[in-house]
Amino acid sequence: MNYSYERVSTKSQDERRQEISLDAYKIDKRYIDKLSGKNTERPELNKLMLDVKKGDNVYIESISRLGRNVDDLRKLTEFFKDKGAVLHFVKEGFSTEGTTYKFMLTILGAVAEMEREMIVDRVNEGIEKAKQFGTKSGKPIGRPERELPKNFERYYPKYKSGELTGVEFAKLLQISRATLYRNLKEFER
Repeated sequence: MNYSYERVSTKSQDERRQEISLDAYKIDKRYIDKLSGKNTERPELNKLMLDVKKGDNVYIESISRLGRNVDDLRKLTEFFKDKGAVLHFVKEGFSTEGTTYKFMLTILGAVAEMEREMIVDRVNEGIEKAKQFGTKSGKPIGRPERELPKNFERYYPKYKSGELTGVEFAKLLQISRATLYRNLKEFER
């Protein structure tokens, strides 16, 4: 039998993003978990582990969809290998047939784990920065106001009277037109 295993990170996320073409691999049964990778309970993966038999093929969109980290990935891969099933990692283009898969699994699994840790670090840094400025939404509530460029107030009357165009005004201040218009909007409030 040919199975597919898919894991989407949230209930609202669309699994079609990682759906394996049913025609290309002739998938007999799909298992889809809709929960984050840090969640230890993966009911559909558990069902797949019970259903899989010797000679079966399991197609997985990417190694990051199967294991939460390198150790978990290795453990799961060995489980399926011991049962006589072959795992096919579609995105990475390799399977657990032969012996070279262990090297690929370790390297690519470590890269995926590192990427995930970097994303978590960036999110946490963003949250801390938002707390520092008194906001959760990313909107500038409580943030210090931007300072106007040097000479802004000097050239502003000439711009308002039509002596300077927006392009000329921006060039004099050595800023982009988008920045100029943002500054004008804030200044004129």
